[in-house]
Amino acid sequence: MEARRQKLLNLVIDSYTKTAEPVGSRFLLSAGNLDCGEATIRNELRLLEEEGYLTHPHTSAGRVPTEKGYRHYVNNLDKNKIKLSKKENNILGLSIKEPQNYTSSRKNLAKALSHLSTQAVLIAFSPDSIYYTGLSNLFSKPEFNQLELVAGISQVFDHCEQCLEKFYDDLPKNELLVLVGANHPFGDRLSVLASKFSNQEVDNGLAVMLGPMRMDYKHNWSLMSKTLEII
Repeated sequence: MEARRQKLLNLVIDSYTKTAEPVGSRFLLSAGNLDCGEATIRNELRLLEEEGYLTHPHTSAGRVPTEKGYRHYVNNLDKNKIKLSKKENNILGLSIKEPQNYTSSRKNLAKALSHLSTQAVLIAFSPDSIYYTGLSNLFSKPEFNQLELVAGISQVFDHCEQCLEKFYDDLPKNELLVLVGANHPFGDRLSVLASKFSNQEVDNGLAVMLGPMRMDYKHNWSLMSKTLEII
């Protein structure tokens, strides 16, 4: 993708992630430090929409990302430059320091991860031992303000074992993946950051963060990376 168009797509996604509001050319002109005028920005946004990376609600002239747009954004992140803050690093580390058994301490880690990310978190200690937390975070997002959506996602969590069966088998070990939209078993309205892990306590574990496609992928990548270091 041409550099200016890539920058515009990144700006739209970063803004929409924060506000959940469609992003217009006037905002991009003022916030983007771009070497072009508003007419050029409008043209570039139109091209991004024609290529399937953006769309726009009927009630607004602003654009919002599509699943294809989010996937392109994630695939082009420079993950080596994504760093976790010292404060959040300490919070995650301290969450497992209490004198308790492995399972309890890692449940505390899941709770801390959910709190810092404002997403839902699932940890499977085996395919038959699954803990999840943060559903209230998920359902508080504006994407899920319809009861039928909440009910559908709730059913996914109520049947975690069946949902995870093929996912568990197909996921590579010790590799953090970002799966946007339809590329996972939790429903096409969600994005997932997931990795299998193993250590002296757990032979075949799985850590998963779940949120809407409109999530802060950079921040959540840094949180999940640290979690996998200490889990």
